[in-house]
Parts: sequence; structure tokens; C-alpha cells
Amino acid sequence: MTYKYCSICGGRLKKDKRGNLACIRCGFMNFRNPRPTATGLILYKNKLLLTKRAKAPFKNWWDLPGGYVERGETAEQSLKREIKEETGLDIKIKSIFGTYSGTASCGADKYRVLSVVFVAQAQGQALQANDDVLASRWFAKKEIPSKIAFDSNQKIVKEFLRSWK
Repeated sequence: MTYKYCSICGGRLKKDKRGNLACIRCGFMNFRNPRPTATGLILYKNKLLLTKRAKAPFKNWWDLPGGYVERGETAEQSLKREIKEETGLDIKIKSIFGTYSGTASCGADKYRVLSVVFVAQAQGQALQANDDVLASRWFAKKEIPSKIAFDSNQKIVKEFLRSWK
């Protein structure tokens, strides 16, 4: 989607040199910043949790659980909320694994995401498939599927598998 008018004053927007949209009337900048997400490498008895996506994009592909950080949340709070909503699990965050840039889309609108990735321990193994999840499953290292949703998650899984003992 291309925005044409300022959300502050209704003036016309014009792209600057970096692709951001600037209002020619009031000067408001509509930055095309990445959207923050929290992603979990959730472990239980040396198995990794993956969720199968119920919706596009990547419907029916395996994915790392997580989601968008909502206004007023920390990345840690967001991950705990998303895991509970999607799988019913409570988790204990152990460490930060890293931050990863990637792409996502909503229809024809492609945008960037910035994922904060945590290693966490599940407080149980019973799984549900709720919200936008079709299935949840624990995978041993040798069972990890090759088709993982989203470019950033593909990189995360690849790097995690190299370090996973």
C-alpha cells in the first residue's frame, strides 16, 4: 500500500531520499521502520517447539512461535503472551539468542521486521494449537523440517542448529 496523505494534517506525502514519506505541509515523517517481533526458540527435554501456520503468508509451513510486540510491551512480555496464546504454554526465558532482520507481508504490502529472538524453557510439554496456529509440535534436532516460514526464521533456525547440543 502506498500512502498518499499525511495522517496528522491530511497534506500530500512525498518520498525522501531514503524512501520515507514526508508531509509537504506539516513536515511529519512517516518512517518505514521495521516492525518489532519477539521470536522463541522454546525447548523442552532437548526438543524445539515449532508451530504450523494456519494463515497466509506461508500457510501450512512450520514456523518459530512468536509475534508482533504490541504497544507498551517489552519483547519478553510479548513472547510470553504470544506463546501462551498460540500454544497454551508458560515459558521461562533463559537468554537472548540475537536480533534478526527480515521481511513479511500483508497482501501486496511487503515490509521489514526486526525480530528479538530468545531461548526459553517450556514449563510443560502439553501443546495446544490456538489463535493463528494450525498445529504445535516438539522436534528433535534431526527432525527439524527444511521448510521454515519467513527468511529471518530460516536464518535463525540454521544458526541455532549449529549451536544446539
